Amino acid sequence: MKQYIVQSWPAVRTLALASLVGWLLSLSSLPLAWMIGAMLATASATFLKLPVDLPTKAHQIVRTMVGMMLGASITMELLLSVTQWWASLLGLFVVFAAMFLVGYIALRRISGFSRASAVLCAIPGGIAEMILLAGDAGADQSRVSIVHALRIALTILAMPFLLVWMGEYDGTSTQIANQVSLSVEDWFWMSVCLVLGLVAHRYRILPASLVLVPMLISGCLHVAGITDFLVPDFVTILVQIFIGVHVGSRFQGITLATLSGALASAIVVVGVQISLACGAAILVSGVVNLDTTALMLAYAPGGLAEMSLIAVAADVESAFVGLHHLFRVLVALIAAPILIGWAKRAA
Repeated sequence: MKQYIVQSWPAVRTLALASLVGWLLSLSSLPLAWMIGAMLATASATFLKLPVDLPTKAHQIVRTMVGMMLGASITMELLLSVTQWWASLLGLFVVFAAMFLVGYIALRRISGFSRASAVLCAIPGGIAEMILLAGDAGADQSRVSIVHALRIALTILAMPFLLVWMGEYDGTSTQIANQVSLSVEDWFWMSVCLVLGLVAHRYRILPASLVLVPMLISGCLHVAGITDFLVPDFVTILVQIFIGVHVGSRFQGITLATLSGALASAIVVVGVQISLACGAAILVSGVVNLDTTALMLAYAPGGLAEMSLIAVAADVESAFVGLHHLFRVLVALIAAPILIGWAKRAA
């Protein structure tokens, strides 16, 4: 018991610090204050050499909660609009290719990355998958980890402010679940979504099972009228804190000197990628009847969970955003080995 408490102390301290900073920022009008505060607090702690920890199981539960929230936003109207998604998915594919090309050229010419490292750093895919592929491809895993961590962190910081600046998000929107009392039945169905998501992940039933399975189950339950639960605000806040801690902890073991060496390149790459995402969103929304804000978040080079949370906070179609990011991750997993093979032949 004593050993368990000692091992758990860094995680408790990390969550307490992240929650404190998140709460302080929430007193202002800062968009996504809890997530941004938790991320900045955790990243700062890593640079100060303080022990940072987040239990793997806790992070898995949080990701299933994200899926459950996405599913709760699925409506019959959204499903009927799927026939219009061909344009948005085509736009996503074009944006993905443009993001990769610009990122690859910038990392090769500005930072002098090797071909394999530049390929894996430029692909806006899942950070864990890209790091694993880096080991197999002989790329610099440290550089891949740093660039992708910066990509996600900078996108989290930039997108809410960009939406506010464009007048697409007032920074105060939130779910109204705190005004609705959840019944025992609601809690039961929420638990079902979480448990089945964890089981699906355990047995690798589907790609991104932690998010996809609870999203599908929650969506089916809502569309069928079996339940109409909304995720309470305190759960949304907890999810923001855990996601922020997870992103911030990615900088653990990275020195400020190493970070500063990659920061300029990452800022250039992310800046161009966000510009491409916003430009494509405006263009596609002008062709088909789709929400510009939802498209901007769907095309943004951030993580699935992070962009979905911003969509929830901005009160846009978060399921639409989440499904597009799932598509992006799958495209990245397919494209990465092909592009690495090209890089090796070119070298």
